[in-house]
Amino acid sequence: MGGLRRSLIGAIATAIGALVLVLLLLEDPLVQFRLRQVAADLLDRGLDRFERGLEAGEDPDALADLIGSELGIRLTAVREGVVVADSGYDGAALPEARALLVERSNDITALSADGSRHIDHRAVDELEVQASLPATVTQRARASVRELLILGGVLAALVAFFLTLALTRTLIAPATELTRVADALAAGDLSARFGHDRDDELGAIGRALDRMAAELGERVQNLRQEQDRIRTILDAMVEAVFVTDALGRITLTNRALDELVGSDALGRTAREVVQSDELHAAVRGARKASARGVDLAIEKDELRRYFRAQVAPLPDGSGVVAVLHDVTRLESAERIRRDFVANASHELRTPLTAIRGFAETLRSGAVEEPESAQRFLDIILKHTLRLQALVADLAALSRAESPDHRLEVEPIDVESVVVDVVRGLTTKAAQRDVQLVLEPGSAESWALGSERGLDQVMVNLVDNATKYAPSGSAVHVRIRTTGERVRVEVHNPGPGIAKEHHARIFERFYRIDEGRSRDIGGTGLGLAIVKHLTLKMGGEVGLESESGQGVTFWIELPTFDPEGPERESFRPSASGASSDEPGEPASPSATR
Repeated sequence: MGGLRRSLIGAIATAIGALVLVLLLLEDPLVQFRLRQVAADLLDRGLDRFERGLEAGEDPDALADLIGSELGIRLTAVREGVVVADSGYDGAALPEARALLVERSNDITALSADGSRHIDHRAVDELEVQASLPATVTQRARASVRELLILGGVLAALVAFFLTLALTRTLIAPATELTRVADALAAGDLSARFGHDRDDELGAIGRALDRMAAELGERVQNLRQEQDRIRTILDAMVEAVFVTDALGRITLTNRALDELVGSDALGRTAREVVQSDELHAAVRGARKASARGVDLAIEKDELRRYFRAQVAPLPDGSGVVAVLHDVTRLESAERIRRDFVANASHELRTPLTAIRGFAETLRSGAVEEPESAQRFLDIILKHTLRLQALVADLAALSRAESPDHRLEVEPIDVESVVVDVVRGLTTKAAQRDVQLVLEPGSAESWALGSERGLDQVMVNLVDNATKYAPSGSAVHVRIRTTGERVRVEVHNPGPGIAKEHHARIFERFYRIDEGRSRDIGGTGLGLAIVKHLTLKMGGEVGLESESGQGVTFWIELPTFDPEGPERESFRPSASGASSDEPGEPASPSATR
């Protein structure tokens, strides 16, 4: 505000200075004109007085002295070249007329030729009368006027200066406060207020500024709340979202996109963030007001994910918005469906073809040959049992995968269930020349699970192990309790499973050696059933194996302390049955 103060003082000072200068420039002609009028009036009064005195019979010389002393002028009267009266001489001989009179001027009152006095002439009777006023009188008056003008100008300048200081304090202080409030608002401090209760224009501006700040604060608060709501909605979305500006640079993302690309996408283009020609083409088309949907794949950490992207333009060509729907699970489900249909058809086709072939052979006359008929019927029975096992496993897998199928989770004695399974399969294992060895745990093995579900899991794992164990070997079943988990391991010393198969070994119909798996009677669904039942009981499943070093399948269930405070929360039913459908035996036919 120093500049405004200086400008105001400078403007007033300049105006006063210009006024004083104009007065000084006009002073000389104006004062001279006025003084000439005063001088003419004074000389005219002296001449009138002298004329009236002569008419009254007064002595001319004495009259001239009287008038000259009263009016401060000099009167001189001449008759026929002889001076008869002169106020400039007192008791001395009067001088010659030519030494006293000056030449008449056309102007009644004029300066003498040498500029030393004002003169006026008049003829009175036979006298020529001259009245004169020294020019020094008017010069002194003119100097006095000039001094007064200068002094008045200086005083006016001083008064104006102090008035300006007072005025600037009155105006500049609130103006400075208005500037401070405006700067604070511009910097984002919406709590700044003018706060002065002035009843003038500055006060009105301040109150308007306060109202604007209050409304702006309310709008900014609403915008922030709306932005927070939008941010919360975007971050809650499972779809990845990004928004670009008119130049194609990303200005807004959500958490799903940040997790997908694994870096800060703001300020970068869509091509830099997502390496996809399809997405880039869609974004480019949307910038031209053409909404598009594209399919794309993104690879991250050696994992390929599939997306369906919807890209649409923003109003006024200000950018585009893209929503990426993760369809990886749909793609995976579609792949599993296709594989399942193909594998199930293949699994069903083989026994059905054999049954039909042998049935047609019997019908063609082989039934009359008892030995051949018996062999054909055994083969038909074998394939019928295989179909029955496959259908049973499909039904069990369907129930295990169904979201409506729930196992009744309750405290169970894992060791008791495992012992029953091992005992039940010992004879079958012995028929394959395989020994079952149970290694019970050293601690209590109570866990939360389903007794029926665990029984079905263990039957599949143990039976599967005996199928692949070499003749004369032993399958070891171990129970381990570690902290919060009860772990059951089934190890067979067979050929083992290479690491590249570990990720898919629990998929339905997945086989490492299809020919050998079918030879030993597996359906390819057992490990898939094991996985889904274990997960429904809140457990985990996995394997440890190296090619040629055997394989260990394991499951883990959360432990349960029968003496703990949570024991009252579980009330097992009298039968101990789960929600599995009654009468469905656990299928022992699963294979890898």
